[in-house]
Amino acid sequence: MNSARSTSVVIAAALVGMALVGCGSSVDEMIMNPTTKDEIIGKLISDDVAKRDIMGKLTTNNDTKKELAETLLGDLSIKALALEKLLADPAQKTAIAQKLLADATTRAELIATLTGDEAGRKEMQEALKKPLPKK
Repeated sequence: MNSARSTSVVIAAALVGMALVGCGSSVDEMIMNPTTKDEIIGKLISDDVAKRDIMGKLTTNNDTKKELAETLLGDLSIKALALEKLLADPAQKTAIAQKLLADATTRAELIATLTGDEAGRKEMQEALKKPLPKK
């Protein structure tokens, strides 16, 4: 009876071990399969804690942060939102204006835009009449 019991315990342990080994490779297979990968990603994104963890991992490394930013800036609505946020910050406005004026083509476009609009032209003429601000 003891030998039968120990044999059944060994067989059960072997079956559990085989099942656990099988699970490890099935995770890799699930990730490689596009259907199950989409399902896994969908479940992770729907969970708030997992979403925060994912965003935390994406934004802590500079390389992934830049990759994420480049991906997001490919979307026009995100680009407009980013520009709006940058222009809302007074410190960024000056830096943006300096970058725009540093490029000859952009500077010409700005001047054309300002002088092409009647109201903008009048405002620009009035600004030119005033003395330059002291630095």
